[in-house]
Formats: sequence, structure tokens, C-alpha cells
Amino acid sequence: MLAHELAIQNFGIAEHLLQLHQLFHELHSYDPRKALTLAVCEELAVPASTALHHARNEHLACSIKASVPLPSCLLATDGLDFLLRQSVLVACTALESYFWDVLRENTLTVIRAKGRKADSTLKEITLTLDDYLSLEEYGDPDERLSQIILKRFERGTLYDLAKIDEIAGILTVKDFWGPMSTQTGVAAPDLKGRLGSLIQRRNDITHRADRPGTKTPPEEIDTHGLHAMSHAWATTHVMTAKSVVTASAVIFKKAIAQLQLVLDQKEEQALARKTIRSMSDLDIELRNEATESAEPGKPPTP
Repeated sequence: MLAHELAIQNFGIAEHLLQLHQLFHELHSYDPRKALTLAVCEELAVPASTALHHARNEHLACSIKASVPLPSCLLATDGLDFLLRQSVLVACTALESYFWDVLRENTLTVIRAKGRKADSTLKEITLTLDDYLSLEEYGDPDERLSQIILKRFERGTLYDLAKIDEIAGILTVKDFWGPMSTQTGVAAPDLKGRLGSLIQRRNDITHRADRPGTKTPPEEIDTHGLHAMSHAWATTHVMTAKSVVTASAVIFKKAIAQLQLVLDQKEEQALARKTIRSMSDLDIELRNEATESAEPGKPPTP
């Protein structure tokens, strides 16, 4: 599924942000040995008197020309937490984009296979006059139907988990969280809890700049007056979202494969009926020819 491949690429960005946070965590300025400063200047091909910034943590040591501003967030307490918040935003975007994309990829198959038995969300699609007129350019009925679906299911935002259940239902997966729990090895309530927390945190970051609420305990407020976020929390919730996408890809693929079997059977039956009609028409034609060629008074050859 293309939707799954795109989602995994997007989750890769979230993982890079988490890695950067870990790489630069607790970076602080220090004065290195003179030999190191001279070696850096030589490597950069600059005069030995060039002013440098030096910083390090348990993972790395870096030297930067003083003429290049060193971002203050690299050295400030909790200054890198914006990377964690960005990873949350990216992960939520990857999650919601996946579910909308997989729906758009497969809805036509659902309708063709289920027909009037499709989910009520599909049967109750309505069009504006402008939508209707815009479809005139599509001569192929399947293409028109596909465009109708695409117009109805424009990519949206997952403000809660209810939309995931709705999309799964459209794709004929009624018991979504049961197989999901089996695929991920995590209990359904825990999965829902983590996804719900991730989506809520995304909403707080987007709409409130992650400012704490009135009921947020003081220990959960960072030095910048924002809702504190740890690397462990962000990693757990981002990876949960990724595992849900990967597991759902397996679940949806199985469901769509069953629908494709139905379509294949319908096509075989249609071909069989067409063949029978063709044979019947040929038989009638042969009989007519035999009747026309028969001698008067003599019955046609059987």
C-alpha cells in the first residue's frame, strides 16, 4: 500500500527529531585543551587565533566558529524540547494522513465489492451542484465514482479516535482494536490511551503552544513555563503510533484482499454469463442459417 509507505517515511522524520534531541541533550559550553583548538583551526583551514565556541555532552564534542551564532536553545535547560514537540506533530500528521490515504486508496474497491451493502457513510454521500458539474469531464463511470469519493473524503484531522473506528468500518473491519492488539502485542486500552494522549498533546501544541492548563501540577511545568515533555514519553507515543499504522496496514490488506476475491468472483460470473449469451446467440444464428438454406418442404438439418 502506498499509504503505508508514505506514513513510514513520515515517521522516519519524527524519529530523526527524537535522535537529534538525544544527540544534543545536556550540551554545555567548555574550554578544551589548546591542542584541540589548534587542531580544529588547522582542520578548518583558518588562523590559529580564530575564536571558536566549544560545547560537549556525553555523546559528542563540537567546535564552531564564533562568527556563526550558536543557537541558545542548544545550551538552555529544556531548550531542545521543541524537537520533542515537533516529533509529536509529525507523528500525528503521519498517523492521520495514513488513515485518510488508505481510505482514499481502497474505498472504490469497497463500493464495487459491497454495492448497496457498503457502510452507511458511503451510501449517504451527497454532492453539491458544483461537485456534480465537475464530474462531467470523466467519461469512465469508475473514474466518476472515484472522484465522488475523493471529494467526500478530503483529508481531515484526527481530533479523537472515533474517526479511526469510522474509517476501519468503511474498510469492512468491524473489530479493529482486537486484531490491532494481537498484531502489536499491546492491550487495546493501552493503545487507545497512548494514541489519545498523543492526539491530545498535538492539539495542545497546535492550539495552545503547549502551555499548561490550570490543573497541570507544578512538577509538570518546565523552566520555560510550558508543559514538560520527556524524551521517553515522546518516544513511547511516537513509536506506538507507528506500530498502529504498521499493524493496521496488515489488517486492511487482509480485508481488501477478501473484497478483491468478491470482485474476482463477480468478474468470473459476468464473463460466464457473457459466454453463455454468446454461445446462445451463435446457436440461434446457426439455426437460422440452416433454416434459410434448407430446401422447400424439407426440414432443416438438426
